[in-house]
Amino acid sequence: MREIKFIGKRVDNGEWVYGDLIHGVGGKAGKTFILPIVLNLAYLPGCHPLDGYEVIPETVGQFTGLTDKNGVEIYEGDIVNSKLTCEKYKVYYNESEVVFVGSPLTSGYETECWLNSALEVVGNIHNNPELLK
Repeated sequence: MREIKFIGKRVDNGEWVYGDLIHGVGGKAGKTFILPIVLNLAYLPGCHPLDGYEVIPETVGQFTGLTDKNGVEIYEGDIVNSKLTCEKYKVYYNESEVVFVGSPLTSGYETECWLNSALEVVGNIHNNPELLK
C-alpha cells in the first residue's frame, strides 16, 4: 500500500507544499487546498487549520509512491532522467493502465518509461519548462 499525498504550489508565495488534497466548498468552492501532514498546524504561518494552504490547481500532482535513485519522492508533473535510456520523461498517470509512467521529452517517438530506481528527478513541468523542449 502506497502513501497517498499531493504536492501543489501555494497561491500566496509560490512555495511548494505537500499533504492532503482538499477541494473548497461553500464560499471556497472552486478553490484547491493542500493540508500539510504535520502534528500541529497552529505553528504554520498562513495555514488555515481546516483548509491548509490554497494552491494553484494546475500545479497539483499526486505522489507516485516511488522514489528516485537519490531517495527523492516522484510526483506527477516531475521530469525524470533515465540512466538506462539517457532520456528525460514527464511523469503522468496513465488511466487506461492504472499506473504512473513517464512520457519521453526528447525522442520523436511515443513510448512510456516505467518508473523505477534508475531514474533521477531533475525538475518539474512548472518550475523548469525549459526541460520540456
